[in-house]
Amino acid sequence: MRAKIWDITEPETSSGPNNQTGAAEWAILLRIILAALAFKLLIALILPLGLDEAYAIAVAREYSLSFFDHPPLSFWAPVFAADLTGLEHRLIFRLPFLLAGVVTTALMYLVGKELAGRRAGLWTALLYAVAPFFLISGGFMAVPDGLLNLGLAAAVLALMKIVRAEGKAPFAYWVWVGLAMAFALASKYQAAWLPIAVLLFMIATPKGRTWFAQPGPWLAGVLGLLGLLPVVLWNIENNWASFAFHTSRAGGGLSPGNLIWMIVAQSLFLLPTGMIAAIAGLRLAMKHRADAAWVLLALVALGPILMFNYIYFTSQTSLAHWSMPGWMFALPLAGGWLASGTRKAARRHLRWSTGFFVVIWLPLLTLVVHSNTGFLTRSFYDQPPKWDQTLETFDFGDLQSALKQRDLWDRTEVFMATTWAYAGIFDTALAAQKPMRVFHTDNAHHFAYLSDAKATGQALYLAATQLKDAAATEAQVLANARILDATAELLPPIILTRGGQPYIQITLVGLNVK
Repeated sequence: MRAKIWDITEPETSSGPNNQTGAAEWAILLRIILAALAFKLLIALILPLGLDEAYAIAVAREYSLSFFDHPPLSFWAPVFAADLTGLEHRLIFRLPFLLAGVVTTALMYLVGKELAGRRAGLWTALLYAVAPFFLISGGFMAVPDGLLNLGLAAAVLALMKIVRAEGKAPFAYWVWVGLAMAFALASKYQAAWLPIAVLLFMIATPKGRTWFAQPGPWLAGVLGLLGLLPVVLWNIENNWASFAFHTSRAGGGLSPGNLIWMIVAQSLFLLPTGMIAAIAGLRLAMKHRADAAWVLLALVALGPILMFNYIYFTSQTSLAHWSMPGWMFALPLAGGWLASGTRKAARRHLRWSTGFFVVIWLPLLTLVVHSNTGFLTRSFYDQPPKWDQTLETFDFGDLQSALKQRDLWDRTEVFMATTWAYAGIFDTALAAQKPMRVFHTDNAHHFAYLSDAKATGQALYLAATQLKDAAATEAQVLANARILDATAELLPPIILTRGGQPYIQITLVGLNVK
């Protein structure tokens, strides 16, 4: 009997096509990966670089041991891809992260399989592949999450194999844990919870306590710390700026409203059905507390979930994706829960997940298309209304040619922007061919540490705004520029179009910076 290669809804049994040893399961996994990859490629091609992506690319063109905001690996990756290919294109910048997303999905399948069998692995891969956060930020965007997830998934898979090993696990597994941990720590600071979770596992479980007498865990710890070495060396030379920045981002008093909003955002990042399944998987782990693999995954998952939701409750400003490394490893537990349930329950989960996927992605895709074309408002307004705000997903690719047409490119030695965010957007749009200064040095982030951070010469101060806000922006930018040069001059602006309709004004102020 031929297996139904899309059917993962039947619980695992001891006989029948569900218990086949390979072909059907790999076919399903391949289809999950390829479907997710095709979807990500579509968005990666049409969605302009976001603020964080453009900023990372801009500052990483000057390779550094580490960076103000994050460890170095995820900043190096997009620039290395561009340098290697000689191409400046959003897809090239995003290529390392697209590849990381593919490999991570496969690794998540293997983690789920180690935990509770092939069906659990397939459910894990599917839950990961359709979760909006792991599809976007962890799937193709040139931001740290994709490489972080890859490193964590590789480390956890090796840990699962160690836990499941009969007797003492091969020493090579511990080496793999250490190398993967170093990769994760060199990508994003959230990786730091994993070694803490392993230490808790070593204290709390009989299996873990045997590790204290083995050299493997200690070697893995030393190897893992090598991933933080560039961060430490850079921060020693720069007054521990990265740590001061990140520790300042929490606090502000109790905020139940912020917690509620963060919970809603987390459920959207996972799909609400994904969050429900993850919570059910964490509950199921309590029933499997005699199984070391379930305990280990629960510890890896619960730390970031509990820690960051506490921060959400005690902070006025926070970001919902901080907890995602925890939810990521609740997904194999969710896969185990779904694989152990009835076919009816599994199919109900698929139907609801499909519905939420459509409900969430239909407006998101509409917004992506609108941000490139303005089709939602262009036919009804002569000038885009103020609420039609797509600046963060606007393509500034025409800026350089507009400057050249105005004979401003050759005359300009230094460009300037108000903050790190738009400095990154402008610098990447201009292919970083000339120095970029940031006016507000306390909001320059890594731009303040570049060799040309205080470049001098004939400068052009740029600011992007919607047309309706242009007058206020011109006044503010001119006032800023005259602090540096009393003779600064407001120049005629550049108007960039969206779908053929004037949309963005680039305010221009000429000045001389010393």
